[in-house]
Amino acid sequence: MDADSGESGVTVPLDQAIEVARLLECLTVSLDRIGSRMAGGDADAETLDRFITEWLVGPQVSRARMVLWDAVSQVIGEEAVEEIAEAVPCFPDAFPEEVRRLRQERSAWQEARGEPPPKRTGRHAAG
Repeated sequence: MDADSGESGVTVPLDQAIEVARLLECLTVSLDRIGSRMAGGDADAETLDRFITEWLVGPQVSRARMVLWDAVSQVIGEEAVEEIAEAVPCFPDAFPEEVRRLRQERSAWQEARGEPPPKRTGRHAAG
C-alpha cells in the first residue's frame, strides 16, 4: 500500500492519542528551549544529552511509535508496516527529502525575517 494514499483512516484510542500528543508537545517545546539556550551560549550538547537521557526520550518515543504503527497496521497489515518502517531513513543516513524541504522552508522564512542562516557542519552540511 502506498504510504501517501489518503483512502483510509486509522483509529487511535483517545487516551493513547493524548499520550502521543503530550509527548510530541514536550519534545517540541523542550528541544526549542534547549536550542535557544544553545544559540545563546547557555547550553551545549551535554544539555541535550542530559535531556535525552534523564527524560528517557528514547523509550517514550518508542512507545509513541508503537501506538501509531499499531493503528496503521490495523488498516494496512503488519507486513506493510514493516516495509514502510524499513524504508525510513535514520541518522546517520543522508537527510531524507522531507528534511531538505523543511530546511529550504526554514531558510526562506529566516531570510524573509532578516536572520542569518544557521551554521551547518559535518557530512550533512551540503544537505
